[in-house]
Amino acid sequence: MNSNSIFELKARSHKVLSLRILKGDTTTILTHLRNHLGEPGGLFKDSLLVIDLSSLETPRNAINFEALCGMLREYGLIPFGIHGGNPKHVQDAAEAGLQPVPEAFVSSTQSVAPAQTEPQPPVASTPAQDIPQEVADSGNKTVAKTVHSGQRIVAAGDLTILAAVNSGAEVIAGGSIHIYGALRGRALAGGTDNTEASIFCLDLEPELIAVAGEYLVNDEINPEVFGATASITLEGGELNITRLGEFSPVQG
Repeated sequence: MNSNSIFELKARSHKVLSLRILKGDTTTILTHLRNHLGEPGGLFKDSLLVIDLSSLETPRNAINFEALCGMLREYGLIPFGIHGGNPKHVQDAAEAGLQPVPEAFVSSTQSVAPAQTEPQPPVASTPAQDIPQEVADSGNKTVAKTVHSGQRIVAAGDLTILAAVNSGAEVIAGGSIHIYGALRGRALAGGTDNTEASIFCLDLEPELIAVAGEYLVNDEINPEVFGATASITLEGGELNITRLGEFSPVQG
């Protein structure tokens, strides 16, 4: 660019999220979103977001886009587009500052969380089988059992899992995460700013991995490291996955 230049048009990679609404009224949607997102300012802060109504079970349902976008912005998300829906949805969305986007755009977004469903009746279990839905702690934490789908384990410090993290499960730590089994769910280490945190696992098959807010979803990870014992660190603002070996479980 020289001294006579008027402007510069640049492009950079930026992950775009898609909020695919399947059913429910605005109140139900907001409640489920708040329960899932937790505290404002989390992993997806400053991420662009498209509201996708193409799979809405009841297409005639009205949606309060002002309320929905307001809540999303509370969490640092940046809603800017809408896909699908009926003409009234598109009109109401436009009044809330959302612009229609094509299907090709939505199909390029990344899935970063399992679909949220209505709560199921609790299944009876013995005390020895119980694992808390969400466990917060002021420091380090060790969990000796498998973390099952729908469960979330949280530690303010380092988190050690002495078993597997199943698909649909989530483990979150302000420090590092050590998984002595397969990682098939989501592992988020370092909160939003602990760049020294790491993730270690014996069998890397995750839905999502993140360190200090930088994340990769399943289809962004090099297939060559799947199934390997691996470490995930943050280097130069990007996640670095180092293969440490192969996981060979002992056959009983």
